[in-house]
Amino acid sequence: MGRIKALVQKEFRQIRRTKAYFGLIFIAPFVQLIVMGSAITNEVKDIPLVIVDQDRTPSSREIINRFDAVPLFDFRGIADSPVRAERLINRGEVKAALVIPRGFEGEMIRGLMPEVQVLIDGVDGNSAGVSLGYITSMAALIQKGWASGMAGAGGMEIIPRYFYNPGLESKLNFVPGLLGILLFMMTTMLTAINIVREKELGTLEQLMATPPGGVQLIIGKIIPFTVLGLVQFSMGLIAARVVFGIPVAGRLSLLYLMTLLFIMSTLGLGIFISTVTSTQQQAMFVAWFSMIFALLLSGFFVPVRNMPPPVQILTLLNPLRYFMSVLREIYLKGTPLRYLLPEAAAMGGMGLVLITAATLRFHRRLE
Repeated sequence: MGRIKALVQKEFRQIRRTKAYFGLIFIAPFVQLIVMGSAITNEVKDIPLVIVDQDRTPSSREIINRFDAVPLFDFRGIADSPVRAERLINRGEVKAALVIPRGFEGEMIRGLMPEVQVLIDGVDGNSAGVSLGYITSMAALIQKGWASGMAGAGGMEIIPRYFYNPGLESKLNFVPGLLGILLFMMTTMLTAINIVREKELGTLEQLMATPPGGVQLIIGKIIPFTVLGLVQFSMGLIAARVVFGIPVAGRLSLLYLMTLLFIMSTLGLGIFISTVTSTQQQAMFVAWFSMIFALLLSGFFVPVRNMPPPVQILTLLNPLRYFMSVLREIYLKGTPLRYLLPEAAAMGGMGLVLITAATLRFHRRLE
């Protein structure tokens, strides 16, 4: 019993002396609880919507006013044509468009069921299905009001058209995202653990005594893991095509360019983690903690738009958030580079900052 008591006392002393454990045990769970509780939700709201009014009658204006008044939709105004609405969806500026055809009010007065087309961005199948449900419910409420005011009037029939994912298959949304998550895990965690392991064994100090400087050592660490990351990503692309039947709609060269920018940011994070931890266990825990945050704030499970505004601001510091968007844009939509420049700049900028900060701290720790 005395030995057990001594071991317990020793463990408490070790935890007290290790500052990293204090953060991981007490601070990290609290912060994770706040972020997870705020970010994880199945609710879809503030759906960017435009309406194409080809009828220009009191009935069509009532539809516009009703959708504008509902907080579930972020009404972006009137599009002058269905082609213009499709372009807005292609650029990601809106997620849905309502097309009211010519002769809509006249057909209703005659007791017919005029068709109203709904164009929906189907990249995120769950959000697309919920958006259609909201629009259909809203149409039903409008028709109920018309039925009570105009005896014998007809209703409207909603005809959905999903872009990029006509069948709303969840695999088209999740499989590309999983490629980014796996790449983040491998490059960040292995880089951090590998460098800390060398510090524990003493080989890193021996390397620092050799002619190559600290910056060259960092580059020597980055290149192998960059190659490994690209190999893993390539295997993922092959598996997505062979196993799931998901081809890449865009250019592979652009996809690999974006992947390199993303790997630069994750390797920088991994090296930085290695400079703030002393053991492999600490490096693993901190890397895992970072991965949980990155995953929750990436838009993989929940669209970033549906998160509270403070959490949305926090996602701007998450490289996985940008890479997740890039994967879906290139994989499903074939989006060209000019529309992905903000994501490229964000990942490249974060990678440069992280690698620079990690290199400076790395060199300072070994002086």
